[in-house]
Amino acid sequence: MNFYINPACLTSAFTVPAAVVDNHLKFTKAEHLKVLLFVMCNMMSDVSEQAIAEATDLSEYDVNEALLYWADAGILCPKQNAVTAAPKKEKEKVVAKSEKPTRADVAKRGNEDPKIRYLLRETQLKLGRNLKSNETNTLVWLYDDQGLDVSLILLIIQYAVAHKKANIRFIESTAVDWIDKGIDNIIDADAELRRMATGEQAWGIVSSAFGLERRKPSKKETEHSVLWVEEWKLSREMLIAAYEECVNHKSKFSFPYVAKILENWHEKGYSRPEDIESKPKTAENKNDIAAYDLDLFEKMISSKE
Repeated sequence: MNFYINPACLTSAFTVPAAVVDNHLKFTKAEHLKVLLFVMCNMMSDVSEQAIAEATDLSEYDVNEALLYWADAGILCPKQNAVTAAPKKEKEKVVAKSEKPTRADVAKRGNEDPKIRYLLRETQLKLGRNLKSNETNTLVWLYDDQGLDVSLILLIIQYAVAHKKANIRFIESTAVDWIDKGIDNIIDADAELRRMATGEQAWGIVSSAFGLERRKPSKKETEHSVLWVEEWKLSREMLIAAYEECVNHKSKFSFPYVAKILENWHEKGYSRPEDIESKPKTAENKNDIAAYDLDLFEKMISSKE
C-alpha cells in the first residue's frame, strides 16, 4: 500500500477492538460499522439512538439493528452488564425431538426480545420475501432453545442464499450440525463455511465428471472429492478417465472402484491422461486392474476368514 496514516491525525484518536477487523469485517454491513465507530468515538458520552442516527445519517431502526448486532457479537455490552458480563451458559447438544415454538410463541418472543425481531427481519431481507410460519418457528427455536447466536444463524442464511440453498431444511440442518460441533463464534463459523464451500466446489467437479445426478453427496464422497480436487489437484479429464476405466472393466459405475483407480494412478505419479495412455503395455500393467479390483479384494479377505 502506498499510503500511511498522517501522524497529525493521531493527536485525537480512539480504540477499536482488533476482533472487529479480524472477525467481522467480511460479514458486517457498512451501516453497522458506521454505528460502531461513532459509539467507540463517544464512549464517554451517553448518546441516544436518535443522536447516533443523526450523526451517521441512518434511521433509528438501522441504528438499533447495528447495536443489537454488536451486542450479539460481544463487542458491545448493555450498561448493566458492562462491569461484569454474565458467564455464558454451556450449550447442550440438540435434542432432535425438542418441540418448536408455535406462532403465538414466536409473536410473544418477538415482542420480548429485540434480537429475535432483528433475526426475523434480517432473514426476510436476505431471502427477499416474507417468512412462512414454519420458518419463523425454526429460527426462534435455534436461537431460544438451541442457543445459537443470531450472528451465526444469519451467516448460515447468507451462505444458503449465496449457494442457492435458501430453504429452511438446509438452514436448520446446518445450524444443528454447527451446534453438535461446538461452533459458537465467528472464527470457527468462517472456517466451517470455507470447508463447506470447498467441499461443495470439489463435489461439483467430481459429480460433473462422473455424470452423476444432482444430489447431496455422502460424507465419504465429499472427503474423496476434496482429496482429488484440492489435495491431488486432479483435472476433470483425469476424473473422466478414471470413470471410463471403471465402466470399461465393470460395465457399471462404482464410486469405491473409481477411488481405488485414482489412488493407484496417484501412487504411480500419473497427473495427466497422457501419462496413462503412454504407459507400456506389459504383463505387469495388465495386472493393474487386479490391484484395485475391490470385488476380488473382498473375495480374498472373505476366503481368509
